[in-house]
Amino acid sequence: MRIHENSHLYTLPSLTLPVHPFYSMLVSFSTKAALVFLLTGVATLPSESEQYRRQVLASSDLKPTELSRQYTARSFAPLWLHSDPDLVFGFIGDGYRRLQVKLLTIRPDAQQPGRYTVTGKAKVGTNITGFQGTFVLLHVRENKARPRAADDMPTKAVKAGIALVEYELREPEGQPTAGVFRGVLCTQWYQDRHGKLYYNDLQNYSDNYENNQFVGTWQSYKTGQVKRCNWGDYRMPNSGDFDQGAGEFSPQEKYWANGWQAFKGGGYQRDKAWWK
Repeated sequence: MRIHENSHLYTLPSLTLPVHPFYSMLVSFSTKAALVFLLTGVATLPSESEQYRRQVLASSDLKPTELSRQYTARSFAPLWLHSDPDLVFGFIGDGYRRLQVKLLTIRPDAQQPGRYTVTGKAKVGTNITGFQGTFVLLHVRENKARPRAADDMPTKAVKAGIALVEYELREPEGQPTAGVFRGVLCTQWYQDRHGKLYYNDLQNYSDNYENNQFVGTWQSYKTGQVKRCNWGDYRMPNSGDFDQGAGEFSPQEKYWANGWQAFKGGGYQRDKAWWK
């Protein structure tokens, strides 16, 4: 099967099989199943999420070999739960209204390798809503370069890379401000010589360090309205002119009124554990 990245056209190779109804049925079923997986796994992503997915995979820092099948039996859950909630910054809507997200539980699905069940909470203003949903592994790629720590200090990392995941997180229906988050998540990881995966914070001293980047949308159940909605560790992806910080995250003054008052004057007043 050949996938044309730019057109979403999928070309299947010709097959030569004995002419028998049973074989025809198998070919038809396998072809349809492959197309359903491809279309639901990638083509249904929000447009910004799909653009981000392509951008990540096109990086010259990554090897081109797709390794998702080799990694489906291994759990990335500890890497997603590693995030410090005080360093997870997010926005919803064109005005960059502040969004806070806390993932509470992530469990691999024993019946569907590469799929995870997820619970968590989201906060916008004074409104706190729980959610539950899924992560589905789309891509795993390794970096070309060997992992490096600050000042080339020794590290247990022998290889590093990224994982791209499709997410759907649903808030409870029936609430006036509830909806569903959809998009793609990019996680940086490294691996030791024993094959254990770790959250890649080897470069967290650098000014532009980021990890666990969520790019997607939130859609209201009640109105059907769709809003841009991105968040991530240390920085937020695709935030335009919002983040003016050089050494660390810092929202522009004109956005402070949209939930970012804690950052006035360049400081940061950490929030209490709002998710408990």
